[in-house]
Amino acid sequence: MNCKSVRSIVVSLLVLVGFTSCVSKGSKSTEKECKEAILLVTFGSSYKGPEATFRNIEEEFVKAYPGVEIQWAFTSRIIRKILHKRGVGPYKDVNAPEDALLKLKNEGYQRIAVQSLHLIPGTEYNDLKGKVEAFQKANPQLTLSLGVPLMFSDQDMTKLANILVHKFAKSDRTVVMMGHGSVHDANDRYERIGEIFKALDSTFVVGTVEAKPDIQDVVEEVAKLPSKNILLLPLMSVAGDHATNDMAGEEEDSWKSVLDRHHYTVYPLLEGLCDYDEVVGIFIAHLQTSMKITEKRCCKK
Repeated sequence: MNCKSVRSIVVSLLVLVGFTSCVSKGSKSTEKECKEAILLVTFGSSYKGPEATFRNIEEEFVKAYPGVEIQWAFTSRIIRKILHKRGVGPYKDVNAPEDALLKLKNEGYQRIAVQSLHLIPGTEYNDLKGKVEAFQKANPQLTLSLGVPLMFSDQDMTKLANILVHKFAKSDRTVVMMGHGSVHDANDRYERIGEIFKALDSTFVVGTVEAKPDIQDVVEEVAKLPSKNILLLPLMSVAGDHATNDMAGEEEDSWKSVLDRHHYTVYPLLEGLCDYDEVVGIFIAHLQTSMKITEKRCCKK
């Protein structure tokens, strides 16, 4: 048995404790087992590529929580509208988080473990947090928990950086990673993980498409490094619109085009972070932590 298989078994045994311990203990006649579900919440995407990434995420959660109901919610109203109008595909009926919570309640679920699949604790995550808290307040008979985003703490970012350095570091190239960026204070995560990368491997450079550091900052950083070869990656959960167009597109303002004009040989890789099982494992650990916080009041009568 290889190390990955052993690790998967150990993780599954540990995380199952949070769900299987959720039983109201009384006499034999009154003992009642909870009906439990996991709600995975992401921004969403209307592109086909991310569907495989979403499947990978779900498969990893299924391995960790076998037999537990798993449903999805997308926070983007625009994405939901596109998918509903399209009317085909696995996420054509996907709900907003508040509607997904109501659906699970109506289906009789007593414990709902919500996991944010956002990268930073910015606007999208905080809006989700408010909705989960409001739903819990309106439904005190239920037990809800909320797992934090991928890059919540410096410890999280160090884990992520180690995974990516181990996966992509090579002596003859620079690795440039495009994040989304935000006007929210949590945008500081991109600068912080950039510093973590520098400490681990100076050939990794981080920028964002909608905030700072931007592509010009990236160009300045790349110019300090010796290699003229660049591996271009999305620092995003999935490789959707931004990765396909803003990062790897042929338009003159795409990151690939900008770096091409600076005489680099650029190799875009359209894979999201959640295509990598080790990264999904960070989200699973966050879910486990959030469930422990609510364990004492789980499924109270």
